[in-house]
Amino acid sequence: MKLTRFEDLKVWQLAHRLSLDVSELVRTFPKNEKYDLAGQMRRSVRSIPSDISEGFGRYHFNDKLTFYERARSSLGELRNHFNEALGNGYFGEAGYKNFSKRINEVGYLLSRMMKNVQTARDNYEVQRKSKRFHSCRAGLNSSRFIDSLPVAD
Repeated sequence: MKLTRFEDLKVWQLAHRLSLDVSELVRTFPKNEKYDLAGQMRRSVRSIPSDISEGFGRYHFNDKLTFYERARSSLGELRNHFNEALGNGYFGEAGYKNFSKRINEVGYLLSRMMKNVQTARDNYEVQRKSKRFHSCRAGLNSSRFIDSLPVAD
C-alpha cells in the first residue's frame, strides 16, 4: 500500500502524540522554567513531527533524508532536555522511563524510515547508471551510429 499522507506514517503519529504529551508535561514545570527548559522542550518536540511531515512531502531522496535527519537531531535534543528535567526533579523516574521509551520508539522508526529511503536512493542510482550504460552500449551497436562514422579514404 502506497502512503499518500504523512498522517498515515506510524512514526509521525507517535511523534505527534509525543509532542502533545510533552507540551502537557511542561505545564507542570516551575514558572521560572517557562521560557527556559520548558520552552526548549516544546520547540524541540514540535519540530520532530514537523520535520517528518516536511520530509515526506519532498520529492528527492536527499531532501527527504535532510528533514528526517533534522527530526532525529531534535529527538536527541529532546532526550537531553529530559535528562536535565529529571536531574532537576521536575518529574520522577517512572515518568522519565515512560517518555524515554517513547523517544526510543520514535527514534527506531525514524532510523528505519531513513534506511529505507537510503536503500531506495541507492537502488535508483544503480538502476539509473545501468540504464545509461546499456543505452550507451546500444548506441554503439546501432547501425545508425556506425553509418554516421566518417569513412577513411
